[in-house]
Amino acid sequence: MDTSDQYILFLPEVAARLRVSTTTVRRLLFRRRKGEGTFPLPISQFKEKGRWLASDVDKYIESLSNVNVPVQVPSKKQQEREFQQRLEVARAELRKHGIDHTKKKKLQ
Repeated sequence: MDTSDQYILFLPEVAARLRVSTTTVRRLLFRRRKGEGTFPLPISQFKEKGRWLASDVDKYIESLSNVNVPVQVPSKKQQEREFQQRLEVARAELRKHGIDHTKKKKLQ
């Protein structure tokens, strides 16, 4: 569909264009309202049924195709290193407040 078309799309139609569920569209909209993401806001909302301009949804889809984010899964060694760093920061914070969990308690 041409992006100059000014058709109105309802929630199920937006979901179909994005090839996601209506719940996912609602989540995208929720995140956008919190200031996260670039999902288009509906032009009107009546009884919780949003209406979007087709051109806005098409522009959003085009913007997604321009994103090329490589997926990197950290190795086990890297995950362990990051965990140890977070653990050291937490321990330092506890020591700052006078709490030292590194001392072993003696059994009586």
